[in-house]
Amino acid sequence: MVRDRQAVFDRFHIERIRRPQDLRGRFYLGRFTASQPEAMRVVGKSDVPIHELFVRLNPSKPLTGAEIRNAMSGPAPQLFRQIARHDLFLENVAFTMTRGQDLNAAAKLLYFEYSGATKETKKGSLDQFVTDSVRDTKGLELAARKVVDVLDSMSEIFLPGDKLLSSAGVFAVYYWFIRSRSTGDFPFIREFLVRLDSERRANRARATADPNDEDLDQELLQYDRLNRSTGDVKSHEGRFRSLTRRFSKFARQAAATP
Repeated sequence: MVRDRQAVFDRFHIERIRRPQDLRGRFYLGRFTASQPEAMRVVGKSDVPIHELFVRLNPSKPLTGAEIRNAMSGPAPQLFRQIARHDLFLENVAFTMTRGQDLNAAAKLLYFEYSGATKETKKGSLDQFVTDSVRDTKGLELAARKVVDVLDSMSEIFLPGDKLLSSAGVFAVYYWFIRSRSTGDFPFIREFLVRLDSERRANRARATADPNDEDLDQELLQYDRLNRSTGDVKSHEGRFRSLTRRFSKFARQAAATP
C-alpha cells in the first residue's frame, strides 16, 4: 500500500510526482498516441447502400433530422438541396441555417407541393415522405419546379435578411399562403404581414395585462397558440386560414383607400 498520497505507480516505473493528475494525463496521452484509428472504404454498385449505411451509422451522433434525411436514398433529398440553394434562402431568409434548417424548410415545401395540401411536418412524416416517393422522380421534379416558381415570387416580396422570415416555423405557412394569392396581391403581402406581427404583439400585451379584456382578438391569440406546434397539420391549416381571411379584409381596405 502506498502511504504517501503523492506517490503513484506507473505501469512501467515508480515515480514520485507532485500531482497525481500529471501522471493520469500522461497515461491518457500515451493511450491516445498509441491508438491506430481504422479507416474503411465502402464500395457499392450505386449510392443507395452507401446512403443507407451512413444513416444506420449516425443515429448515435448528434445529427438533426434534416441532416440525417439529407443522406437518405432517393430523389427527394437531392431536390431538397436544390431548393435550399434558391436565392430566397441565400438572401432573404433570416433564420439560422447552420444545422440543416434550410434543408428542413425545403423538405416541407416540397412535401406540401407534392401532396397538393398542407401536411404534418414532424420528422417522422418528412422521413416517410422521402421513403414513399422514392420511385416517383418525375412527380417530385414537377413539384420542385412549382416550389421554385413560388420562391421566385417570394424573393420579390421579402427584403434581404427579412425579419419576417426569422422563424423557420412560419416559413412553410407563408409559402402556402403566397402560393394561393394572385400576382396582383403581391405588392400588399409584405405590408400585411408586418401589420399582422404588430397587431399580434399588441394583442399579446393586452392579454397579459388583462386576460378577460373583451377587446382581445381571439383569432390572433389562437394564431399564437398554433405557432407553438408548427409541425402539426392543424397548425398549418389554422394559420393559413387566418392569413387568408385577414388578408382579404386588409386588401379590401387597401383598395378602398384613395
